[in-house]
Amino acid sequence: MNRRRPGILPLFFLFATISCASVTRTIDKGTGAVGEVLLPVSEEVKLGNQLAAEVNKQERIHPDPQVQAYVAAVGKRIAAASRDSRKGIAYRFTVIDDPRTINAFALPGGHIYVYSGLILATKSEAELAAVLGHEVGHVTCRHAARSLGTAYSLEALSRLAMGNDPGTVAQLAAAIAAQGYMSRHSREAEREADARGLDYLIAAGYDPNAMPAFFDTLGRHSGSPHAIEKFFASHPQPAERAQSLRKLIRERKAAKGRTEIVGGFAEVQARLRKKSSSSSGSATPSKSNQQDSAPQPAPRPAR
Repeated sequence: MNRRRPGILPLFFLFATISCASVTRTIDKGTGAVGEVLLPVSEEVKLGNQLAAEVNKQERIHPDPQVQAYVAAVGKRIAAASRDSRKGIAYRFTVIDDPRTINAFALPGGHIYVYSGLILATKSEAELAAVLGHEVGHVTCRHAARSLGTAYSLEALSRLAMGNDPGTVAQLAAAIAAQGYMSRHSREAEREADARGLDYLIAAGYDPNAMPAFFDTLGRHSGSPHAIEKFFASHPQPAERAQSLRKLIRERKAAKGRTEIVGGFAEVQARLRKKSSSSSGSATPSKSNQQDSAPQPAPRPAR
């Protein structure tokens, strides 16, 4: 379950603000490369494992093994298509039990989390695969490592990389659990993850049109009363992303592909709706600030 702890969020907001506002400029100046130097893949994996262990304590992991296995199967197909052969990177896909939140995020080293609300919002396995492709794109681009390189001093980042500052790791994990994302990526990083995710989607055999179609769905939620203004302030608009992706699809002359490969999408959605309906009386409050994949729409009624 989510726990909101006093004193944690201000620290995380500082991290998020610094990385969002200066990641592009800092990387251009070379400082972003510090994250690459001090966080070789082996250390990035260690830090990601530490963060994932803490996030798993903070978040309510969905208890249905069939749901977890299905998302892992779709995710592993996308990860294989990425051809990410870096030593130590092992992609792990975990569903968080929160039907009111449409979101997903990636941690360093290949840990990817998807909220059950996002699975309910997608219309096909291909759309879910598109979101997972976007998150895998963040991992292959090492966006988290770069954000860490811009947000922390050399000394602090070194302590994190070596595992000598568990308190800060615990604080970051608690903030991720409370807010639903690790850091606010720059618009350039989001576009880069979109493009890579599209390539992985195509390579995996899915319909590439599923990715812009999902952003079309997000655009229809843009009038939601929930606090999504911050999302739109730091990300390309869904309509803009959909348009850019359709242009890339034309340029790549991609084949139509399939909307379902692993199979069982409708059953998984039905299981999630049933779980959501049975536990609606004790649902965890949703995150008000969304990152990466989507803003939060009005709660989806149980069916």
